[in-house]
Amino acid sequence: MAGAGQEFGLGDDFAKVLTETTQSLVCVLDRAGRIVFFNDACERASGFGRDEVVGRDARDFVIPREEANAFGEVLDHVWKTSLASPQVGHWATKDGRRHLIAWSNKPMLDDDGNPVYLVASGIDLTASVSDEGALEGDLWAKLGEVGRLAQEQRSLRRVATLVASQASPERVFMSVSEEAARVLEVSASAVFRYEGDDTATIVGRVGSDDVEAFRLGRRLAADENLTIGRVLRPGAPARIDDYSQVPGEIARQMIESGYHCAVSAPIVVGGILWGAVAVAAGEPLSPDSEARLSAFCELVSLAVASAQAREDLTASRRRIVTSGDEQRRKLERNLHDGAQQHLVAALLELRVVRNQLGPALGPGAHALESIAAELDLALEELRELARGLHPAVLTEHGLPAAIETLGSRLPVAVKIDLPDSRLPAEVEATVYYICSETLTNIAKHAEATEATVRVHLRDGVVRLQVTDDGCGGADTSGGSGLLGLRDRAEAAGGTLHVVSPPGRGTVVTASLPMREGVD
Repeated sequence: MAGAGQEFGLGDDFAKVLTETTQSLVCVLDRAGRIVFFNDACERASGFGRDEVVGRDARDFVIPREEANAFGEVLDHVWKTSLASPQVGHWATKDGRRHLIAWSNKPMLDDDGNPVYLVASGIDLTASVSDEGALEGDLWAKLGEVGRLAQEQRSLRRVATLVASQASPERVFMSVSEEAARVLEVSASAVFRYEGDDTATIVGRVGSDDVEAFRLGRRLAADENLTIGRVLRPGAPARIDDYSQVPGEIARQMIESGYHCAVSAPIVVGGILWGAVAVAAGEPLSPDSEARLSAFCELVSLAVASAQAREDLTASRRRIVTSGDEQRRKLERNLHDGAQQHLVAALLELRVVRNQLGPALGPGAHALESIAAELDLALEELRELARGLHPAVLTEHGLPAAIETLGSRLPVAVKIDLPDSRLPAEVEATVYYICSETLTNIAKHAEATEATVRVHLRDGVVRLQVTDDGCGGADTSGGSGLLGLRDRAEAAGGTLHVVSPPGRGTVVTASLPMREGVD
């Protein structure tokens, strides 16, 4: 064993690890997951010879496809932390079987404490043993339970990571579907959200087929012919073991799709039955499937609640912003059709009176001229106010004209690069107000000589970028208008980022999805 370690140039530490684990499976991996050492026990357990696997990615041979992502996460964890990561997982054998293995997964460190190899020493929990050393049945059951728990924990960690990254609810629901299928070791799973009329909508789904009957977004009757209907009434897990004994069109479609049985468990959010996760299979599901899926759903409920809360917040923001925009448009119309017209009429009448009286006014002519000048000023200020509320040029001529008008009023040269085609009204308004606030900030605070506004459309996303050559150092944490811009962008389902290093100008970037209307 020592010679093998030195052959790879790994030194005495490597030889020591191997010497300590000669009775175990020993597989050494590099940073990319390639196998650099494969001992005799590994060959016996997997059926692969070392000449077949050394130098090759373990995921191409012994790591089952469904556990490839989890394997990558273990590698990442070891290389980021330099810590061991004990796991229980499966190995795929050359003849297609699965072995349950308990691994220690210890990193081998260089002189600076950095991992250079992962030394995976393991015990084959499913290997045959002699009668003399046979494990008791209850111990085997406990080891199997350890494996299941480890799989569930990995699945929950992946869902939690996705939620923490602020992924969309759709992605979270899809991930929950995938992980539920992985935990129950089935090929099909779906997340249903209950509606108020005893129906349920499919909000996440994974399966080896592409069955139109169970497509995303479809609403199904949550009745007794489906496990989700049997969950709805008592709020408890339910199962159907043979859909051929169940009447109804959906049961027929289940059978035609190759699913003969199913299990569902509730998702409870804030004490209220929110929905359910259902798994389906062509082969009989184990008796403990309901309990296992139910336990998984209890832990998943928090992730679903978080995703749902973020979706509700975004929808609420969108309604508030849209309502504010509508009120601005209404006020602009009222100012234009009401107060502005009255001022125009009063100014015209004043000038008519002045012209009719002519020289008879005497010293009063100067007073009338002063009043007319004040009315002109008031009218111009009112028009400016109306333009600020919602510029008519945006509605009538689109973004290029509206941004040009904004730039013409600033003491900073503004270059624009915008598409000629019109965008949805909501997107145009969002882009305009972000540009307006950003350009105003540039004029007031940036000490800039030039600003650039670029808007590009790609893959259904509008990307806005406003840059300047000013002093930089913009603070987005002090309650400035930049925070309001981020809220507006997020209300439209997008994002906004500000990069403003001192002395190097500021870059404001917004990405907005193209969509008509609001929720």
